[in-house]
Amino acid sequence: MWPVEDVPDGDKVFMRVHFRWVDGGKLAPGCFRDQGGGMSTDWERYSTPEQTQGRATTPADNGIISLSVGGIRKIPNLTVEHTPEDDNRAHTDVFGDKKRNPEVRMKLHRLANWVIPCRTVD
Repeated sequence: MWPVEDVPDGDKVFMRVHFRWVDGGKLAPGCFRDQGGGMSTDWERYSTPEQTQGRATTPADNGIISLSVGGIRKIPNLTVEHTPEDDNRAHTDVFGDKKRNPEVRMKLHRLANWVIPCRTVD
């Protein structure tokens, strides 16, 4: 098991976005949701965007966005915690309610930057 580390505010996390969350080339705020306990991301210290994309069931169906850790932490009630997994040292969760708070999703949406663009719906 990998040690849990503090993620600096100056770092970024990468998140997969399935093409179904993109409409007309625009990212849908609904993509910011929890998978289990938190919103799953990968810390840039231990992952590249390509590695994050490669962990998807169908990598070609997913684009990659980056989010500033410090920016996430400025959103009330959100935390960023390194939660490494046996096969993914980079795994990091964003904890806090996103589902019932559309304002949180919009703030995350404003932080998001495409690193690997998502394919469009065929």
